[in-house]
Amino acid sequence: MDDDTLPERSGGGSPVAAWPLVVTGFLCLLLASWLKLEGIILGALIMSMAYFVLHHRPDGAEAESLATSIRLSAEDIADVIEEFERFRHGTDADTVADRSQKRPALADPDCSHPDIETFYLEYGTARRFLDRLDERLSGDLSVPQLETLLGVTDRKALDLRDAWARARRAALHLGADYD
Repeated sequence: MDDDTLPERSGGGSPVAAWPLVVTGFLCLLLASWLKLEGIILGALIMSMAYFVLHHRPDGAEAESLATSIRLSAEDIADVIEEFERFRHGTDADTVADRSQKRPALADPDCSHPDIETFYLEYGTARRFLDRLDERLSGDLSVPQLETLLGVTDRKALDLRDAWARARRAALHLGADYD
């Protein structure tokens, strides 16, 4: 899986297959044709219980916990992005001095230093990832899909944090005359 991709939905957006309901419905029709009124009543009860069992998520607490963990990892990504945006656009004296005197190479997206290039690449993919994450989490995801998404989010957060630290060190080492 590419770092910038999210796990795909299974089926038509829901991880629950439709075939068990179809088979149960067919069997309920057979029951109704055999037992008449009692079969219709039993069939309706069986269908409603089958629907409930198939669509009730017993792992809802685990899914919610995973979604919370994903959001926390996304906050780690957002913190690095916010830190970089503050570095690029901040107007307080320390930020301006850092950007113009200590680390001007980090403010230059065209800087050819490998660590700074890597950071800009990670920064761009992380922003796109965050832009799509809320929409992805609003879907009906299974626990395995959430676990995969958590792994991707954790990896993105770690990669971005590491790239940010390496880029800051490289820019400081390059100094004001980095060209």
